[in-house]
Amino acid sequence: MQRISSTVICFFIFALIFGQFGSVQAQIIPTEAIQNGFNPNAVLEDNDIFKIEMGYNELKDFLRSKGGLGQLTLTDIDGTQKSAAEIIWRVANTYTINPKYILALLQKEQSLVEDPAPSQRQLDWATGYGVCDNCSKDDPRIQAFKGFANQVEWAAKQHREKYLFQLLIGGSTISGYAPGIPSTVDGLSVIPRNNATAMLYSYTPHIHGNLVLWNIWQRWFNVDLPDGTLVKAMPSGDMYLIRFGFKRKFKSVAVAASMVDLDKMIEVPDEKMVSIRTGEPISFPNYSIIHIPDGRRFLIVGETKRHIKNMAVFRSLGFTEDDVVPASMEEADGYVDGRDIDETTQHPTGLVVKSPDGNIWYVEDNTKSRIPNRIFLTLYFSGRNPLLLPQDEIDALETLEPYKLRDGELIKSEDTPTVYVVENGELRPIVSGEVFEGMGWKWHNVISLPNSFIESYPKSETFNPPQPDAGEAVQLTTGS
Repeated sequence: MQRISSTVICFFIFALIFGQFGSVQAQIIPTEAIQNGFNPNAVLEDNDIFKIEMGYNELKDFLRSKGGLGQLTLTDIDGTQKSAAEIIWRVANTYTINPKYILALLQKEQSLVEDPAPSQRQLDWATGYGVCDNCSKDDPRIQAFKGFANQVEWAAKQHREKYLFQLLIGGSTISGYAPGIPSTVDGLSVIPRNNATAMLYSYTPHIHGNLVLWNIWQRWFNVDLPDGTLVKAMPSGDMYLIRFGFKRKFKSVAVAASMVDLDKMIEVPDEKMVSIRTGEPISFPNYSIIHIPDGRRFLIVGETKRHIKNMAVFRSLGFTEDDVVPASMEEADGYVDGRDIDETTQHPTGLVVKSPDGNIWYVEDNTKSRIPNRIFLTLYFSGRNPLLLPQDEIDALETLEPYKLRDGELIKSEDTPTVYVVENGELRPIVSGEVFEGMGWKWHNVISLPNSFIESYPKSETFNPPQPDAGEAVQLTTGS
């Protein structure tokens, strides 16, 4: 049974208005859509559909932040009453379908997620599944698909058990769409780059509908925050560190201030932060000593915890019981294990030293890293005056790589205007001033460094996040 989306009806009306019914002209993707990053050959990636990238709590919070659907109690396929989030979560895990994709599909088909008061009609045909070309929604042949839970269930089943199976076994969907195989969609030649795009055209065989889906996805889920970005969510005021695609919440302003420069935080709406996966919170100020229920003690250093091997080591380093704070196992598990602190450990909280030859070093344990520019002292060691040490003591320390800029820093060469954001130890050039300001970065936080320093750092891809339209009403134009 073929399904038809509302975009087909819009297309027919459009054609009638321009006198083209029966002789439809080719559709042209608007220039602004291409400039904003829309690629009709790769609407979404496979993981966007088949990788679960949102937890239940994020899903629930997302729905509640958007519209009325998050407040409704609905009937699931087994007859039990559940929230919309519970139904979506069950289906997502049954078929290993990304909840984000289900949400985007609901919005694309019925504007269901953002509607403050969804109608029963919207709920009954939530994903547009089963509505055929030559029948109405009252056709008795499609009533088995009616209802919110049925719609979500059948849409997920269609993608996982039909489209994907067809692609893996036969090389194309029943509609003939396949990666690498040209197809004509609304007069435009489309060559799907992946299974996801082939499925999307099988489900909605029109450019406009998939452009609408892409815009929803960009607006909700493509929050491109480089690793190391500091975020203040608004209006909640919650503070986060972005790390490896997760948001890690600072437990308090004091915790954040002990680790980062609060002025470098950018403001991001709460509703966008909901779509980012939640990582472990950052619970303790830097250099705290925590005591967990099993008796172990750890020194917190940034995002790591270092086990203090015994009480003799604890006392030898000058720590006192007043320095110790209790912590739960869960709080401790939020930190990566670092090197143990034992009898051989020196300067576990780090020391900035200067050698007689003029070099400045960061010393930790029995290692040293050269500080390549004095601006690092202002950035990371404010208030610490380098301690002059004899050259032989410094030479005795193991030499590591020079001290690195932290992820999230903004830097530029003293000789050129290009601004970079540091991510994973590499420099990503920011494509334009508009993108820079659109991110909420501040120009006064850009650090100028010698060109030789910039050249010594590896470079990675340009930072140019897609700029989706504010809404979903993306119009196509006709051409000869």
